[in-house]
Amino acid sequence: MRKQTIEQQVSAELTDYFEQARSVKCPPSMKQNLYAQLGIDHKSWWHSNWFKPALAFSFVAVFALGLVWQNNQHLQQEQLAAAERDMQIAMHYMQKISAKTLEDANTHGIKPAIIVPVSKSMAQI
Repeated sequence: MRKQTIEQQVSAELTDYFEQARSVKCPPSMKQNLYAQLGIDHKSWWHSNWFKPALAFSFVAVFALGLVWQNNQHLQQEQLAAAERDMQIAMHYMQKISAKTLEDANTHGIKPAIIVPVSKSMAQI
């Protein structure tokens, strides 16, 4: 009979002790050590295991996409500049050829070749 009362007394003391312990806040360092010993990560969602690799991957993906876009823009600008140079060379060449042919082929210019046939046809009418 005495054994039961000792067990009840111990149970009551332990219940009282745990009720008092619940009301007292645990220091943060003790809490972290306890979580580390138990193997529990009590961190926020941004400290979770999947967030850091996902953030690093998204950063790398955005950076790579920016480099690809910049390279594409640079290539388009180079192609446009090359096309402009080619066009300038072609126009300069056409201008030289055109001026040379007019001087060599027709010493009187174009007018006599056009006016004479037109005036003959008008005289026949």
